[in-house]
Amino acid sequence: MSRFRPPVRSKGDGFVVDLGTDESDLIRRLIGELRSMLTDPSPDPGVEALLVRLFPPAHHDDHEMEAEYQRLMREELVQSKLSAFDIVDETLAGKGRIDEARLLAVMQSINSIRLVLGTMLGVSDDPDADEVTAGLESSAEYHLYSYLSWLLEWCVRALGAG
Repeated sequence: MSRFRPPVRSKGDGFVVDLGTDESDLIRRLIGELRSMLTDPSPDPGVEALLVRLFPPAHHDDHEMEAEYQRLMREELVQSKLSAFDIVDETLAGKGRIDEARLLAVMQSINSIRLVLGTMLGVSDDPDADEVTAGLESSAEYHLYSYLSWLLEWCVRALGAG
């Protein structure tokens, strides 16, 4: 019987992200899809609705200030996410140790996928909401959401141990 090895762990002065080939390929494919959504010059309203959690409002009560904030910051935020996606591609292609900055990029990317998937599923931030009673527990998308949450938790654990 083999011993469980966490998918993300602290090792020496760095971290190791050790996913199977199928899992790595899946995350890289999802990142590719999200990259396409973020770089589409004229996304349809459905795509924009899925991305809303990636760019939370800074000025809830002032629509004019919010529009200005988005105009000034959106491109910078998109570029930050795209850079993180590149780091994840490199990380999942290799099997070596990564530093904390790279692990944070992995976390940011996994969370971005989770946020979009959660928006698709209607998962809320409300701790009293019970998605399971809504019938989501049987969908493949919800299982993927749960897997990404689990993976993100291992990233946090690794950071805490490192």
